[in-house]
Amino acid sequence: MSLTLEKLKHGNQVVQMFARDNKTSRHPVSTVYFNHNVSRHEENHAPAQGVLELHKDFLQKKNQINSDEFDDVCEMIDENMEPEIGDPLRSAFWDIKDHFDRFLKREMWLGDEPTVEFRLDFPRKKEAWPGSMTLFANSGGGKTYYLVQMILRYLRSVPDWEKRQIIYISPEATIDKTLEPLRKKKWQMWYQPIDVSHDAYKKSGLDAGGFYQKHIEPKLDGDDLIICFDDYADAAPALVPMLTQKYNSSLRVARHRNSGVISLQHTYSGGKKTSQSLQSNRHIIFFPQTQMARCVRFLVDHLQLKVKESKALVRRFASLDRHMVVSMFSPVCIFNSKYLHLL
Repeated sequence: MSLTLEKLKHGNQVVQMFARDNKTSRHPVSTVYFNHNVSRHEENHAPAQGVLELHKDFLQKKNQINSDEFDDVCEMIDENMEPEIGDPLRSAFWDIKDHFDRFLKREMWLGDEPTVEFRLDFPRKKEAWPGSMTLFANSGGGKTYYLVQMILRYLRSVPDWEKRQIIYISPEATIDKTLEPLRKKKWQMWYQPIDVSHDAYKKSGLDAGGFYQKHIEPKLDGDDLIICFDDYADAAPALVPMLTQKYNSSLRVARHRNSGVISLQHTYSGGKKTSQSLQSNRHIIFFPQTQMARCVRFLVDHLQLKVKESKALVRRFASLDRHMVVSMFSPVCIFNSKYLHLL
């Protein structure tokens, strides 16, 4: 099993790479694929220093070697050499070589490529299913900003005749400043906010069923949509049960209607509001700088990682970027803009 930039016959696309200054999703620099069987000439090739950079401190401590000795080992790996019998670095060499071979196949790090980034985007072609995802973060954690930027890249890169309708359900649809870029006149034809706040419900003069049938249900009755449920748990209380039922049913059937379903939540322990999403989502997005313990617990409970390994992974991702995307479909992996780790 290996990550590769080569598109092979049975390879699965993992994530695309874009130039950082590219504000659309039109021209990926490259695409990362996962392949079960990779021939030797198609395997990844990279200097040992770059592959092991994120693990340097750990490997030095484990093998009790200093920085110069670590550099010597990396140089030998690059030159396909090994220490002589009796060389004090021989044991460290084979341990580090074993880690190098594994990381070369299961990780990619763009720390030495500041102009390129891994990026999760909606597919540009209308016939391609956008998938489902949930973004978990505390208030101010960055989940709405992350989603808005995804939507803006999609709208900028897709021709008008092929754009999907963006249905945005939120109790803060009219007051959230993060949504301001989507309210611009040029996007009004495709961006349809639905205010489900207590004030909007009260001003309508309708009961819960009437409000839902007039303002919500007609906009969701269609194909090729991108439906966003933003903190709907904070909607008018009478609307929450209907929104929960609609969200959960959409996760199960939206693929057949070629619609994407996105939810923004504060916690993945949300009972009926999140239980279906954890089973159906293609991607789950965390923001580890604001919820490190929650990220660790998710990796342990849902991906069966060990606590020690989960803590190390979350700390690494938190040190590199604000977000952390967990791909729940095969191949299961985690990535942010700089780092990709295959589980």
